[in-house]
Amino acid sequence: MGLATLCNGAYGGIAAVTVPQLLAGHGVPEPQIATITGIAFSTGIFSFLLAPILDVGLSRRTYAIALGVIQAIAGAVAMASLSNLAVLTAALFILMLGYYLFTPAIAGWFGPILPREDEPKLGGWLAVGAITGFGLMSAAAIVLVRALPGPVGIGVTCLIGLLPLLILGFVPQSAPRSGLRQSFGPLVGHLRHMVRDRHLLRLLVVFAAPAATFALTNTLGGLGRDYHASEAFVGLIGGVATSVGGVFGALVAPLLARRLPLLAIYLGIGALGALFTLSLLVVGRTPATYALACIGENVFQSAAFAAAYALALLSLGKDNPFASTQYAFLIAALVVPTTYMQFLDGWAYGPAGLAGSFWMDAGVSIVACAILAVVFGLFWRDTLRFESVSEHGER
Repeated sequence: MGLATLCNGAYGGIAAVTVPQLLAGHGVPEPQIATITGIAFSTGIFSFLLAPILDVGLSRRTYAIALGVIQAIAGAVAMASLSNLAVLTAALFILMLGYYLFTPAIAGWFGPILPREDEPKLGGWLAVGAITGFGLMSAAAIVLVRALPGPVGIGVTCLIGLLPLLILGFVPQSAPRSGLRQSFGPLVGHLRHMVRDRHLLRLLVVFAAPAATFALTNTLGGLGRDYHASEAFVGLIGGVATSVGGVFGALVAPLLARRLPLLAIYLGIGALGALFTLSLLVVGRTPATYALACIGENVFQSAAFAAAYALALLSLGKDNPFASTQYAFLIAALVVPTTYMQFLDGWAYGPAGLAGSFWMDAGVSIVACAILAVVFGLFWRDTLRFESVSEHGER
């Protein structure tokens, strides 16, 4: 079930890697490429505002398939519009909007129909699917587009991304839902309840805090020169780190969840990962240590995301008709610290170089983890050891 996100990860790879590569080959300046990509990925900040539609009217299976198809069409339009940057930007914007809504659609569907003890596993495999799809498509798409004639290469690439949707045909449907008009009143009531639910608000604080963002994974690609690594080596390690390190990290979190509370695991990953980041300051700056840094940061980030996904899934309960809305609301909070920590890491690099970025990323994370651990340990122990945080869900 988690591997359904192979579809989502594939189109994320097209937006983040393939289209920028095509634009660079088309002679578009790097600052302009970065701006276009930034506009597209900014949808992660507000996409949760559209998530309530996933909980009313059509089935979540229908929404998931539609969102996958929307991503495929938008990706094809983007790759075919290299000479029209306005159209390309709009297409990537739509693609990423579908990207950020796809996982809430299937999480709101899958989570409530699974036994509670299996939800941490689902959280890990949702991360594995997205990471693997991203890595495979990042490697294959540019080859397919270059090797096959124009529209054929684009079409084949986007159709391959849709294949994981076949998994959805084997997943049982959730309970029938009422129409949009009949669901509007209960939806508004649930939104009011959600913003007053103290357990959900505490979890929102955890996700919005810079405890386990590992934003360095987004900046290490530009730091290869600090480690005397060639561009080819940086590209190779980037793919290996994302695929191998990311999958390993995503599968570790569910194993730990068998013995420890998930929230404690999330904070522990943040603290241990920060210490790993600091350890990189005492080793030499060689291509080998660059590979170690990339793979290690991806392991910790993916493990943290898997734990966060599991926490969000457990918050849904078993009789929550607006599960997708709640899931999207919580996961959107993860985008916030990743964004501002990337800015802070870049700012720290200016006066102090690589050491400044590492101290900033690790130091802020350690402080955030320590504060959250003390606060939750002293005042909110029920939340630290919760199995399902929603007041209206099963506990």
